[in-house]
Amino acid sequence: MVPVWNEEVKVGKVIDDLRQNITADILVVDDGSCDKTSEIAQNKRCVVIRHPVNLGIGAAIRTGIKYAMANDYEIIVIVSGSGKTPAVSIPNLLNPILKEGYDFIQGSRYLAGAPRLPMPLHRSFGTRLYSLIFSLFLSRKITDGTSGFRAIRVAMLKDRRFLLDQPWLNRYELEPYLYYKSVRLGYKVKEVPVIISYPKRNYTKMRAFIDWWKISRPLFFLKLGLKR
Repeated sequence: MVPVWNEEVKVGKVIDDLRQNITADILVVDDGSCDKTSEIAQNKRCVVIRHPVNLGIGAAIRTGIKYAMANDYEIIVIVSGSGKTPAVSIPNLLNPILKEGYDFIQGSRYLAGAPRLPMPLHRSFGTRLYSLIFSLFLSRKITDGTSGFRAIRVAMLKDRRFLLDQPWLNRYELEPYLYYKSVRLGYKVKEVPVIISYPKRNYTKMRAFIDWWKISRPLFFLKLGLKR
């Protein structure tokens, strides 16, 4: 699954990278792009679902999850539409599900075995601080809570205790929600080392403070019982 928004420059390269490294169906969820993102993905023979307006990364992932459920897929791998998550790491995400019976695999750029690639200093500090808070809230060591590079067994998401259709999960909230709930509900969850690379420019669409709160509030809401 490749959730994207205005990535006409990068989405073609992401699709090519996937095709060169794995054999799998590719779903591109275009979250209301106003450029040629959908056209490029369609020309590369991907399944494309397009939101008429921008709803948020969480809404795009939800759309992909529903497509996977409706079409009897067993595993979803979520990759970045900006090219930060090279497909060469995908086997690391899949093997624990296929061979060890895990349900939710989180890619980590900080585990042993993950190459230490250059990244902005403030980004390194922020991701590590967030992971520390995540660890404290779950009473479980989390090394990379902000990574969007993950694999999920689709059957797990059919558990009705995952309330994916809540409107407050439309933006950056859904991803930490899934991670937190997977652990709390007792599913088999594991982190594995992956490559996450940072281009010199335009590596994220997150806005300081506003979106930092959006990615953090699921931890507080779920821990305090304010949301389910």
